[in-house]
Amino acid sequence: MNKSYWSIWVATLLFFAAFYTLMIPLPLYLTGVGLPDWQVGLVLGALGITSLLVRPMAGMLADGWGRRQVMLLGTASLIIGSIGIGFTTQSWPLFGLRVLQASGYVAFTTAATALIADLAAPEKRGSALAIFGVAANVAMTLTPAIVSLMLDSLTLTGAFWLAGGLAAIGGVLALRVQQPPLEQQPPEKQQHSVWLDMLRLANRLRLPLIIAAVFGLAFGIFFQFTPLLTERRELGSAGLVYTVYGISIILTRLFTGRLLDRAHHGLTLMISFLLLALGLGGFALATTPLHLYFAAFLVAAGSGILHPLLIAIHVGQVSATERGRAGAVFYMGFDSGIGLGAWLLAPIFEWFGLTGLFLLAAATALAGMLPVWWMVRSTGKPARPAHVIETI
Repeated sequence: MNKSYWSIWVATLLFFAAFYTLMIPLPLYLTGVGLPDWQVGLVLGALGITSLLVRPMAGMLADGWGRRQVMLLGTASLIIGSIGIGFTTQSWPLFGLRVLQASGYVAFTTAATALIADLAAPEKRGSALAIFGVAANVAMTLTPAIVSLMLDSLTLTGAFWLAGGLAAIGGVLALRVQQPPLEQQPPEKQQHSVWLDMLRLANRLRLPLIIAAVFGLAFGIFFQFTPLLTERRELGSAGLVYTVYGISIILTRLFTGRLLDRAHHGLTLMISFLLLALGLGGFALATTPLHLYFAAFLVAAGSGILHPLLIAIHVGQVSATERGRAGAVFYMGFDSGIGLGAWLLAPIFEWFGLTGLFLLAAATALAGMLPVWWMVRSTGKPARPAHVIETI
């Protein structure tokens, strides 16, 4: 890994530290200002829904305008969306600010992932993406726990300002990243509608896209509703749950990163979905903090394999000039799953509480095995390593 790779890694670490600073304060703020549960789900769900509009544009801008420029645009959006939260208590302005946070998240991650894919050799892309993902995992491991411990003195509004400050530091570091020259698309492709091109690419990658959406829907329940689960069941600090998750997913990525370049992808995806389902079921039935920690470990084990492997499958099936958009397709599926999960399952949250919500998320993870089976059965491509898939 060269200097540029690690510069991107540190910038990403700071960006995700800013984003994860919001994880515990934001749900507490939304409930604290009196929003009903369905409106809390509406605001939180904006993270995923926004990707349906922003991811395609971020992918196209990353391929045409530049990876670093889009990273900086995402940083500015997160700064505004974070600091603005403390200035309103109304649901629709809060929804709009969550959209800004989501826009910053999707722009930065799309461009940074494409840049990492540019810098990595094809035969090492799976492991490079896995190690790159550790930056976000380190941020999740440390940030929520620290914010949770400091929250009484920091205050909710102070946490929103802290998120903006961390994002700004990450943006300054991103300015120093040198990106390789972008490959120009053939003139005949430049004449096509960029949106039509994104739809065609999504259609080519439809089975991996569906798998990413199912993954996002199941994972999003853990990601967004754990603070409410720990608070309402009085099971300790949500920050410690995220810390266990973060440590576990870092270890998962470090131990499985090289395996992703060689393993049978279909079987690996199915095992990972099973681990994710077991973890979500554990959250649904947890009665002690220890139960939560073990469930977080299982969620991390499944997610730590699913995330980089699905990205490798997406970018490995397209040309070098389409990697930004292929990464955007993955995140479109993943983030829309997170958002749609919060919206579609909001009635379950309202009627059956957090137990029903997490149980349904576990069932969704099990259902993720079906499109994996169909993908392997219909094409056979995901069974091959990512550097071989790239040439197809």
